Amino acid sequence: MILKYSLFILLFSFFSVVFGQTTEYSGVVKIKGDKHPLPGVSVMIKGTKIGTQTDFDGYFKINVPDSLNTLSFLYVGIKPLDYKLNEKKFLEIFLKEDCTVCFLDHQQIAIYAQSGVIGNPLGGQLDFSFPAFFRDLTLKTGFGYQTNFNENRFLSAFINLEHLFVDCGFSIDINSSVRNFNYDNNIDSNVLSLESSINLRGIQIITGFSNVDFFELDKNKVIKSNGVLVGIGTWIGPPFYASVKAKTSIFKNLSEYQVEIKRTYKQLSSFIRYNKIGGFNELSLGIGYEFTYYLKKREK
Repeated sequence: MILKYSLFILLFSFFSVVFGQTTEYSGVVKIKGDKHPLPGVSVMIKGTKIGTQTDFDGYFKINVPDSLNTLSFLYVGIKPLDYKLNEKKFLEIFLKEDCTVCFLDHQQIAIYAQSGVIGNPLGGQLDFSFPAFFRDLTLKTGFGYQTNFNENRFLSAFINLEHLFVDCGFSIDINSSVRNFNYDNNIDSNVLSLESSINLRGIQIITGFSNVDFFELDKNKVIKSNGVLVGIGTWIGPPFYASVKAKTSIFKNLSEYQVEIKRTYKQLSSFIRYNKIGGFNELSLGIGYEFTYYLKKREK
């Protein structure tokens, strides 16, 4: 019995010495890139349930047993980090965003009814997106047509290669489009555009070039020209929940303007578009329904 008690006291004394000695570490946690302090980060001694959290200014303080040498930093939306302790007692920790990007725009079909307020009162649009064929990369296409069933016609179509490159808060799309219209037996125009769209943390930067073949009868104006295309877009949060995009193509003695405001709620989508080139103007209103299609897997 005395031997058992002696062994117990010996083991207790050993673990008290080993785990009883601690070192205090302190520091600040920031997001890599913008270097802003991050409050509410869990700071845990790896292999234990001992931990703390960063305060409102991103600072923390923790006592670590000398037998342990790793701190784990955990936060929602941030990649976990295990930090190996060394002689430094004040730590400056930089965490990376956990960029698991999930796009929900593959395998979708959208059907719109649309009306031109100025000259093409009736029309429609059909959009189609293919399944992703490499990671998130997908092909989207669409065709729209408006008319007054007489001398006015406005045709538009696009083919986009979207999510060509994707990183945290950053993506690149390649878009091509055509806009063809006849107006009042006076204006005939055809514009082809190829553009890149860089999406950077909610801001869309658009650059490219366009080719125009424009004829205006009453002014005897004929323009065949290439020009630069520039634009910008963004997302507006509550209460509007809408995307806004504006582009212009600049040609010799001619400019084209395009503006779109689009809002999607569940499967319903609506938009307002404005197009202007030379003496042609059109304000289009559209409302549509979007749905996802599924491919049946082949049985082996």
